[in-house]
Amino acid sequence: MAFKKTPPPAAVPDSPEKLLLDLPRRKIAGLLLHQGEIMRSYAATAVNAPDVALQLPTGSGKTLVALMIAEWRRRKFKERIVYLCPTRQLVNQVVEQATEQYGLTVHPFTGSEQHMVPHPKRNTRPPLGSPSPRIRVFSIQTLSSILQR
Repeated sequence: MAFKKTPPPAAVPDSPEKLLLDLPRRKIAGLLLHQGEIMRSYAATAVNAPDVALQLPTGSGKTLVALMIAEWRRRKFKERIVYLCPTRQLVNQVVEQATEQYGLTVHPFTGSEQHMVPHPKRNTRPPLGSPSPRIRVFSIQTLSSILQR
């Protein structure tokens, strides 16, 4: 029996903007000018800041910017990422955009822990306590109920 060689770890691009362009399953052509500027600015000046707030007008692509920064940090620093949404509807919207448009794999969590709604394209997800190789998207109510146990 031959041993299988593990491939070397993929190099992480030096900015979230470059990471998006490397995603093979993405369906969007690229970023809008202001999205790229925010990602470059974050990578250059705010990557070590404990708290960062991004402010963009409605419909200007906050979800893409936030998800790409989160995915970049997950890959570059091996961090666990939780993307928090105020409602279940927004959890589903973020998951759909991440998977269908951006080519990211995310794990949605909505409802009580025993009755979490599985994503329609996948029936499995890692246990809540396990380290995740993907971004986890929670509704505030779900995360709050889990943390109160």
